[in-house]
Amino acid sequence: MSVDYVIFALGPRTLRTQFDRAQLKLGSIVYVRFSPSEEPITISGQESDGAIPYAVQWIAPSEWYVVLAERFSVRPEFAQRIQDEIGEHISREDIDTAIRSFADRVRIDHLYKTNELGNNPLAVVHTVLERMYLCTRLQQPEVERALFAYHEPLISYLYLTCFDRLGQPANWLDFGSWLASSQHKGEREIALSEILHVADVVNAARSLHAHHASVYGVKYSFFRFLREVLPRDTYKELLDSIEIEKLRNPPGLERLPEATDAEKEAYLFKRRNDYTHKADFRPSGPGGLGRNYSIPVQEFHAEYWTSTRTSNWPALLGRVVRVGLASYLRRGAGEK
Repeated sequence: MSVDYVIFALGPRTLRTQFDRAQLKLGSIVYVRFSPSEEPITISGQESDGAIPYAVQWIAPSEWYVVLAERFSVRPEFAQRIQDEIGEHISREDIDTAIRSFADRVRIDHLYKTNELGNNPLAVVHTVLERMYLCTRLQQPEVERALFAYHEPLISYLYLTCFDRLGQPANWLDFGSWLASSQHKGEREIALSEILHVADVVNAARSLHAHHASVYGVKYSFFRFLREVLPRDTYKELLDSIEIEKLRNPPGLERLPEATDAEKEAYLFKRRNDYTHKADFRPSGPGGLGRNYSIPVQEFHAEYWTSTRTSNWPALLGRVVRVGLASYLRRGAGEK
């Protein structure tokens, strides 16, 4: 036992008292008893009636200054920032309810870990807000003039990356973390039961990765946003902004049936990925026919060719992300 003086910090209040330092590490739970005036009077490693659990969030060993946290709290200005961005699509009551729900999921004994907040829906909301702010800055007239034909493709790409962010499951994990997570043992066992017959190690690993991707992959998240998170009227408006004309290759030039919703969804995902992985983009151009159309992009395939253009981008994509974020908050507040 290494009993010595420790300075405990509980917000603006501190208490200098003797404590077994060997019991203190990041994430340790201690129990604090307060006076009627709400001043801390005793801190113990043992639970007792009337004592409130706090977690060790940080330790400064040079002077044994220990920061304690009772819960994770969100600054009021965060909710105000959300309201300023998407207030026309969601009430302040729903925003506050969602924030409380997300904050309550933060485990105080894990609060010191970067991933505890990084995997929380609050991080999704924050990163989407940051991306929207970046897009707003990029849409300044002087920036638009400087970027010229690169302007719309860049902003559209940035908005499209918000689709998979908002479609991620609340407990999203990368592949390595999923393999190591004790909480996801059941998911791994299901995946392993499906590949017991696979003798080749490489194919078994590929199957295991495919199972993870079917729940946590970018493609899954992207399409989940379109099909589950986004309201149906906004989903329809988004797909209506994409025109894909298909014709037989010469000499036939027969017009083929209009693109399906699934084909338009695939176009959205392809456009996002082409910019990411191929440094490829669709140049923007002047408007026409009363709508802000992009320059048609032609692609040739074995039996047919396509001419694709979009309308009212990136403004429409920005609205889709804002409506999607509002839906994410309302849905997420009900998830556990």
